Amino acid sequence: MQATLAKKVAISRAVTLLSYFGLLFLLTAWHLIISPPATANPYMIWAFQAVPLMMFFPVILNKNLRGHIWLCFFITVYFMHSVTIAMSTHSSAYLAFIETLLVSALFIGAMMYARWKSKLNKLEQGRT
Repeated sequence: MQATLAKKVAISRAVTLLSYFGLLFLLTAWHLIISPPATANPYMIWAFQAVPLMMFFPVILNKNLRGHIWLCFFITVYFMHSVTIAMSTHSSAYLAFIETLLVSALFIGAMMYARWKSKLNKLEQGRT
């Protein structure tokens, strides 16, 4: 049981890391390289979207369970933004669809990491 739970924790951590850095990379590429806005400062738009997400870097790096839960709450805003653009006739709808997939993977990965790591911690505390 403990070995299976440890594998689930490792997989969910990998999904969280890959989707988190993938989302940061996508936002950077989208707003600064692929499709910078013509009427606004692309660096301000990038900073408005990427910097709040970067504040969760220490949480993910330190494997903080509560931080992962707060990340799940926080990224719902990114999900709403990406779905709205993906369902529009905007020229960057395909990028928003990719963002939706990354945000969904990040949500699921972080949520399952917090759940399974919490169970694993309780199981390990019961044995000591």
